Amino acid sequence: MEGIITAFVTPIITALVVWFIERSRDKKDSLKEEAEQVNYEINVATMELAYATAMAVKRGKANGEVENAIKAYDIAKKHRDEFNAKAAKKVS
Repeated sequence: MEGIITAFVTPIITALVVWFIERSRDKKDSLKEEAEQVNYEINVATMELAYATAMAVKRGKANGEVENAIKAYDIAKKHRDEFNAKAAKKVS
């Protein structure tokens, strides 16, 4: 009788453990993907700011590139702040 119970219980427990590990891994992967997206946005904003600065120095005046760079920076900063708040909640 004990053999039959063990035969049924062991695979169920194993399946639950595997499911829990996979679920935990999926959450970590999702957070990692979001972090990569935020880093990408920060890099784009940095490139736009560098380009705007170079063009302003070259021309001797600022132009439309500066406004676009500031918008990209504001968007990246907003997403970074949101991500940091979400990550802080998951850690605590």
